[in-house]
Amino acid sequence: MKFCFICGKKTENLINGHCEECYNKKFNLIEIPKDVLVTICSKCNRIKETNKWKDIEIDEFLRNKIKILGKNVKIRFEINDIARVYVKGFLEDSKNLKEEIHEVKLKIKKEVCLKCSRKYSDYYEALIQIRGSLTNDDINSIDDIVLMRKGFYRIKEVKGGYDFFISNKSLGEKITELLRKKYKTEIKKSFKLITSKEGKNIYRNIILIRILSD
Repeated sequence: MKFCFICGKKTENLINGHCEECYNKKFNLIEIPKDVLVTICSKCNRIKETNKWKDIEIDEFLRNKIKILGKNVKIRFEINDIARVYVKGFLEDSKNLKEEIHEVKLKIKKEVCLKCSRKYSDYYEALIQIRGSLTNDDINSIDDIVLMRKGFYRIKEVKGGYDFFISNKSLGEKITELLRKKYKTEIKKSFKLITSKEGKNIYRNIILIRILSD
């Protein structure tokens, strides 16, 4: 007969020198920090993870910080000022279902992500000057392109058409292509030096699109 070196219980079924009960008391199904800093954009509510802003919820952010130690582990979260993590599963070499509750203190830090910082300022990488009439369908199509690529734009109605201030150059090219395919157009492109960064010149694309009558 063998003995558990923790409680002295006699058993033939030891796990690394522990009886089943002591083994389950000593070891956890997961590892998770007791305190977690969560940096959230105050404008769009995205969360910063490994220096990248992501469209994830706090529970997914916490899940990525968990190290699984057991098997067939299931986890659910209850998020308030303190996050409660409810865990079920089995330790390695154990046949008994184990349940745990872990508490994680959340420290919420508010910042503004780069995308929102640009969006709520006058930042833009491309200016599309459209001269001619646009339909509501055209505006909706431009909206769709911008949303699919998670960009943003500002629109200004000017004499003879519209100016679109576009968040990035690739979006500007997509919108230009959309209008080129739909209408008979005259397109002129130019570039304006806006700054220099680390010895490299940064340019803004300026695209003039004239919608011609048939």
